[in-house]
Amino acid sequence: MKILCVCPIGIGNYLLCYPAFSALKRSMPGASVQMLALREGVASLARGDALWEKVHAFDPTKLPKNMWGVIKSFFSLLGQKYDVCLNYFPSNTWQYNLLPLILGIPRRYGFKYHVSPLSKLSFLCNKKLPVAPHLHDVRQNLALTQYFVRKDLSMADREIRFPALFDEQDRAWARDHAASLSMNKRFVGLHPGSSAEHGMAAKRWEPEKFAKLADRTCAALGAEALVFGGPDEADVVKKCAASMGAQAHVVAPVSLQRTAALMSLCYVCICNDSGLMHIAACQGTPTVGIFGPTDEKRNGPFGGHCLVIRKKIDGFPVWTAMNVGDRSFPKNTDPQASLGALSVEDAWEQLRPWLEGIDT
Repeated sequence: MKILCVCPIGIGNYLLCYPAFSALKRSMPGASVQMLALREGVASLARGDALWEKVHAFDPTKLPKNMWGVIKSFFSLLGQKYDVCLNYFPSNTWQYNLLPLILGIPRRYGFKYHVSPLSKLSFLCNKKLPVAPHLHDVRQNLALTQYFVRKDLSMADREIRFPALFDEQDRAWARDHAASLSMNKRFVGLHPGSSAEHGMAAKRWEPEKFAKLADRTCAALGAEALVFGGPDEADVVKKCAASMGAQAHVVAPVSLQRTAALMSLCYVCICNDSGLMHIAACQGTPTVGIFGPTDEKRNGPFGGHCLVIRKKIDGFPVWTAMNVGDRSFPKNTDPQASLGALSVEDAWEQLRPWLEGIDT
């Protein structure tokens, strides 16, 4: 049997799908399991993992600029003649629901989303599992694999495994790089940015507030800060570092593998809801996620040493499992109202006792 797993867009989505991918391979070891990544960055992270027979990158949003590349990818997929497609959560866009049908895949598994199936073409999946409103994405995706393989895949959080994100060379580089920055062996990792796609910049807490919370954390731990971010986050990274009183080292953009290796050296990481937050959490680094419009019940940092900080106000979170596929905000809603209301004092009240309990 030849199976295509459609992975949602982001790095964080890939990590939260990975336990479901792994469970699929364990349940059907003789099957050809291939992945369709909707961004090249996700594909590059997956390539080399023994889980996958092939990894394909197909981004239909680049069709106007790279028509030949997209068409070439399409015909490569078409030639595989898949038996089954599993469209993992939360890939609810018309392009990704339509593609498996055009590829001629007869059995198309997905979710019965709460957003109109006509606008997103989710009705094109002919095997649908209802979305569970309060499940974490890790569990939501395990449920889809279980629905397909018809085996009980129940497991405790501690049994769930994520992919290795770096090798020994990356680890050695990270140790050398950290030593070149400071003699202090205790670091606090910071990610004050997030993806800005589709209005997702609304997930960013103000960098000046981020800096003040980081100062308190560094003082409490006797640590220095490593400030992470990609090229499109340069301004917010610099603003955060410049606003700190504690020693802050801006980490120049490097590969995701080296970024993960550096984050693994941190005593704790504090991040907005982002792919780097999931990179930190999934490899066991104690991780703090600062949440505003998004719902931590479905995509908070996953693991035993994680904390979510949010200011509870009416109407938030606004992006939940109930409206996946609809990125709009309710009328007269400020998407950053929750984060705007979150003060440094509020955040520190939640963070301080958690820090004290990390080693207990």
